[in-house]
Amino acid sequence: MDYELTPEQSEIQRLSRDFARREIEPAQVQMDADHEFPYELWKKWSDLGMAGMLIPEEHGGSGLDPVTYILALEEVARVSNTFALIWQVHVLVANIYIKFGSDELKDQYLPAYASGEKLGAFGLTEPDAGSDAAGMRTKAVREGSDWIINGTKTFISNAGTDISDGLVLMASTGERPNGKKAFSSFSIPQDAPGFKLGQSWDKMAWFGMDNRELVFEDCRVADKRLMGSEGSGLSQALDGLNLGRIAFGAIAAGLIQACLDESLKYAKERVQFGKSISSYQLIQAKLADMATYAEATRQFTLYAANLHAKGRPCHKEASMVKLFGTRHATQATLDAFQIHGGYGFMQEYKVNRFFREGKILEIGEGTNEIQQLFIARELGC
Repeated sequence: MDYELTPEQSEIQRLSRDFARREIEPAQVQMDADHEFPYELWKKWSDLGMAGMLIPEEHGGSGLDPVTYILALEEVARVSNTFALIWQVHVLVANIYIKFGSDELKDQYLPAYASGEKLGAFGLTEPDAGSDAAGMRTKAVREGSDWIINGTKTFISNAGTDISDGLVLMASTGERPNGKKAFSSFSIPQDAPGFKLGQSWDKMAWFGMDNRELVFEDCRVADKRLMGSEGSGLSQALDGLNLGRIAFGAIAAGLIQACLDESLKYAKERVQFGKSISSYQLIQAKLADMATYAEATRQFTLYAANLHAKGRPCHKEASMVKLFGTRHATQATLDAFQIHGGYGFMQEYKVNRFFREGKILEIGEGTNEIQQLFIARELGC
């Protein structure tokens, strides 16, 4: 497959890299200090057209392709996993509206998502249903022309900010003929009666991202807020998560590259036994591994993004990218920490944050163990 970038893709990549270094990097320091959502940064990013990168121009977006998005996302992740994930969730939700929202819902939310005026969130995970999505207990029952929703979601990103709106919620809406639960997705306005923001979480990283519980107590929404057809929720979620898992590959590539950048710089400066530690083969081996895994993850992610952009099946490839990239991102953070020695334990060093950010990538967007099961299923097991 030809990976040569178009002039537009190269320009977006360069713009994203420059913006990340100039604006996102200092904002990351501020997020680590005050644990607040970066509203000003989000507006600046949105003003560049990035919030609506995949949204069609007819709805106020940039109308760009998934490959361009992946290129930009890696540049952001290289500086801030936090901001990369805020953007990634928003893009995932906008893409669900593009594919499955009614014309009325598209008109209501896509222009606001494209401008960054509103922020998207996806309500899937529950206290007792993470990897087992089919175990969701949140239930929606039809009552006349409305749906009544009861249940609790947890670890939901982007849902509790001042600009959050249009949450895409997954809920059980009955049974299939085989006796298994049927699931549907709904667009939930932030002011829906019975929808409450629950506790936020004291995390070990991603301090500027809002993650919290969502509580639904006889929450009433109109039937017109059903996304697509009744009972198609899981297939919609899997479609959205394909792009999400490819995006995690880009975020992983950015994190591995950041680990390499910081470790190579430190290894050249750090002197032990009379010479820089970069001259020692054990250190060189770690640096070589980081460089190899960054490039391998980057190329694999571009391959999967190309499949997605062309509308070709990519369920297996998306899972492979997520599994491969995040696994090696975790290892890169460990190696970067080790190269920095005692300094890696100090929060003023970037590798300390990388270490705290890395592991969660193996869990979000479906755990790596679940990815292995998906891949094995695709192999015919």
